[in-house]
Amino acid sequence: MDELKLIPLNEAAKLLGISKMTIARLVREGKFSIYENPLDRRQKLVDEQEVANISRPRLLRPEAAPSKMAA
Repeated sequence: MDELKLIPLNEAAKLLGISKMTIARLVREGKFSIYENPLDRRQKLVDEQEVANISRPRLLRPEAAPSKMAA
């Protein structure tokens, strides 16, 4: 099993191009697994791979399904 690479919430927000408030909301909604920094329990971390697997449009509008083009 691969070891997790954890990054702070503000770095995850920067990678996704969203605000810190939006990333915090997404964490509350359960979109990301959250981890405590063992050296500073106030700092929350997320798995970098989990962030990389999320696409911004799908993340912000999960109800929007891609439209099918008629041939």
